[in-house]
Amino acid sequence: MKKERINDNWLFWKDGHETEKQLINLPHDAMLTEERVPDLPNGNATGFYPGGKYIYTKNLFGTEALREKSVSVEFEGVYMNSKVFLNEEEVGGWIYGYTNFYVDLTDRLKIGEDNELKVIVDNSETPNSRWYSGSGIYRSVNLWTGEKHHIKPEGIKIKTVSINPAEVEVSIEAEKTEDMTILCEVLKDGKIAASFAGEYSTVQIPNGKLWDAEHPELYTLKAVLKNGDGIVDEAQTRFGIRMITWGTEKGFQINGNTVKLRGGCVHHDHGPLGACAYDKAEYRRVKKLKEAGFNAIRYSHNPAGKNFLDVCDELGMYVLDETFDQWELSQSPYDYSQYFAKEWKKDVTALVSKDYNHPCVVMYCIGNEITDTGLPSGAEISRMLNEAFHQLDSTRPTTIAVNSMLSVLAAKQAEKRKAGEKNVGSEDVNDILTLLPKIMASITPENLETLIGECISYVDIPGYNYGHNLYEGTHKLAPKRLILSTETFPKTMDTNWAAVEQNDYVIGDFMWTAWDYLGEAGVGLPVYGTTQAPFSKDYPCLTAACGSFDLTGFPESQAYYSAVMWGAYDKPYIGVRPVNHSGEEYTLGRWRLTDSLNCWTWPGQEGREAEIEVYSIGDSVELFQDGQSMGRKPLEAYKCDFHTAYRPGVLEAVCYDSDGKEIARDSLVTAGEETRLTILKEDDVIRADGEDLAYVTVYITDEKGNLKMMTNRKISVTVEGPGRLLAVGSGNPETEEKFTDGVYTSWHGRVIAIIRSEKEAGRIKVTASAEGMESVSAEIMSDI
Repeated sequence: MKKERINDNWLFWKDGHETEKQLINLPHDAMLTEERVPDLPNGNATGFYPGGKYIYTKNLFGTEALREKSVSVEFEGVYMNSKVFLNEEEVGGWIYGYTNFYVDLTDRLKIGEDNELKVIVDNSETPNSRWYSGSGIYRSVNLWTGEKHHIKPEGIKIKTVSINPAEVEVSIEAEKTEDMTILCEVLKDGKIAASFAGEYSTVQIPNGKLWDAEHPELYTLKAVLKNGDGIVDEAQTRFGIRMITWGTEKGFQINGNTVKLRGGCVHHDHGPLGACAYDKAEYRRVKKLKEAGFNAIRYSHNPAGKNFLDVCDELGMYVLDETFDQWELSQSPYDYSQYFAKEWKKDVTALVSKDYNHPCVVMYCIGNEITDTGLPSGAEISRMLNEAFHQLDSTRPTTIAVNSMLSVLAAKQAEKRKAGEKNVGSEDVNDILTLLPKIMASITPENLETLIGECISYVDIPGYNYGHNLYEGTHKLAPKRLILSTETFPKTMDTNWAAVEQNDYVIGDFMWTAWDYLGEAGVGLPVYGTTQAPFSKDYPCLTAACGSFDLTGFPESQAYYSAVMWGAYDKPYIGVRPVNHSGEEYTLGRWRLTDSLNCWTWPGQEGREAEIEVYSIGDSVELFQDGQSMGRKPLEAYKCDFHTAYRPGVLEAVCYDSDGKEIARDSLVTAGEETRLTILKEDDVIRADGEDLAYVTVYITDEKGNLKMMTNRKISVTVEGPGRLLAVGSGNPETEEKFTDGVYTSWHGRVIAIIRSEKEAGRIKVTASAEGMESVSAEIMSDI
């Protein structure tokens, strides 16, 4: 069948605001159009954005070519409770906001007329999520058209059955008559690598190249449905030759090679774009994480989008795709738990169908911090879910991300539910997580095994959130069981990774988080003047403030620490704790490694003590201030600390091996007196397809381009030519500014502007200005 994106020219309005209709293009996040509400109940979960009920409509013209044809519409992601109508007749919909789904329009279109496709999205019952969910049609919509006899969308399934020789098993689901045939070709770089006929076949691929994160070799299978000599339908899908095995002797293996997962957890939003899942946004994030040394992403805590998986296939990134954040017990008042019993099988089936041919997906997670795990009913649900996954896909292992504290609390609350109280795991679970370290320390492997042993016995590789203290004891109790660190504190990154490296049975670590995100406001936000702070922060806090990369994709000190630890960064990194807070009490929040910045420009702070952190490979580091040595110190857990009085100048760090031989050096320099805007584009050329994005960063610098992180300005951005400004924003976790206003105050000396292409070629000019400063521009070619 022919697949065509139909993202253009939708009408959108909020229910009850019919006079305020807007013409928009998808993807679209309606939540981002709402005014933030400072006193919103549980508002810190969503960054204080409320939900709502929204309507989207689009006209589909019934051309003569569609008469007697098969027609369906695929929605890759609609949050949430959607109902789909064609000409006011309800034709489909989906409850869960992260699952792709199809609506069959065959024989329903009026030929020769406009047909109104309407989608009603109801995200008005909030809170229903522990993070920023977004609202509306935030992923792409596709129109599928073809003959009544056709190969079904997602109908091709490819399974690797051998890697030496390379051999795959192919099954094709088609609507066809008995006399129709299916011919297939396996293509590599446009050349035929193998060919065969039939709906079911096992095919050997000569000199087959294997897919893994270091060598993301991809093939394309092209299938043609024929009736005699005539072509009825064509379909194709990409795949990789990749086999997963696991066991306690060799750990987790890809193609027979043991792999340790250098992982990070990522929520689905893209900061200034809200939940909108643009192809370029997905590509940019995965590319930056891979360059920082990550080889795995845990998509937290919901099914990943198709374009994200496409990027991970192409760039080489292992993916843990996740189902649910709750089963039958709720995590927030209006969440998926109220639908779980009736809907889970549909969502699991759709997830596996979507993921099946993606080599990047190496594991399924059946749930995150599920409170039911502490109850007998949780064990039965775990059994059902794992049975369903294994029936649908026998090639990938399952896991579950257990938070033992929540399991213990759920067990204690069982008596309350017996007394007729509301069926709740913990509606304030995020606040309770403040107690996590203290409670976790009191839980022993023995009592945890008694409580959740049956539940986790059904998954192939149990995952533990914040449970590294349990690994050794758990391994003694269940020596044949592998362990995955599904979520860990950045503060204990070195010991987390040591457990992975030193134990075959610990297969990887996923830090919380790899990338900052909207909602869970301030869980990693540094607070000065006190050593105590709540789990989350009040308005106007917007983001979690806990990523290795900030909201706009710039690496924090934490990203360099893990890169050094993994051997992905080969020179010393210099971080300086905020000199303007020198000597103050402070707390970082449990989900942040450090508040240090790669900065030696602290105007007005001369003479105050500067605390300097150096992360490095090697055995020791020597730090120089203005050419004078401050001493050489041994590295402990990839780090050493120095203290000095701040003065403008140069800091230089030199790292040495165990023989005292220099390995590498790097420096920080104080910016000069002059202050100006500097503009840099990430791409010279983008596609004129109406969906490609250009990222442009505006910096506050001196005349030599040295960043002034402590100097910030309100920056306006305008766009000329065939492009549209989507957002301007920064990594600031505390702000009342809007990403959609075209004006934003820089944070750490920078803002980012995101521009969407139009469907015409030409030169896009992006101009940035600030009061009292000379404007700067960058030009990007948009080409067909």
